[in-house]
Amino acid sequence: MIKLIKISSLLTFAILLNSCISENKEADAAPKNLKEDIAKISTKQKYIGSTEESWNQFYDTFKGQEKIVMLNLLKYKPIADYTGIAVSNIQKDKTGKETYQYYLKQVEKIFENTKVGNIIYYGESQDFLIGPQDEKWDAIILVEYASLDVFVDFVKSEAYQKITGHRKASLEDSRLLPASNFNIQEVEK
Repeated sequence: MIKLIKISSLLTFAILLNSCISENKEADAAPKNLKEDIAKISTKQKYIGSTEESWNQFYDTFKGQEKIVMLNLLKYKPIADYTGIAVSNIQKDKTGKETYQYYLKQVEKIFENTKVGNIIYYGESQDFLIGPQDEKWDAIILVEYASLDVFVDFVKSEAYQKITGHRKASLEDSRLLPASNFNIQEVEK
């Protein structure tokens, strides 16, 4: 009951505060530090894995297409966190970056043995030339797969399932954007 009252009070306060700031011309009269505190509240959602909906949409979009390139944007955790993750060779007391690099070496070994994918590029990220300056990523990776089926088989493979926990332990946030092979000769001039 007390939690419900507190949540209700917080919601009421947030609604009132929002209406005062967005609709009232006297919003500029609000204390400066209050406006700064509100601006600092982040509702940005973190993404580490796909949802069933995003996976199904990805599958429907890319089935039957050759060569898929995955653009990965990565934000590392300061220290890798294996809480709730069952994986062998835990990278104890390692940074998120170090742990991700360990994970990437394991992925490369799978690629070498199976020839299912290829890491095209891996490097540190900088500020956007075009894009929001407050959005920061630590690294980017481009990975190429021969087809959607090859990618699906890789992700479901026993070898990958054994190492995927390192990815989760190392990342604070990520984005994965698939792109199909685009043939420039097919473009009408």
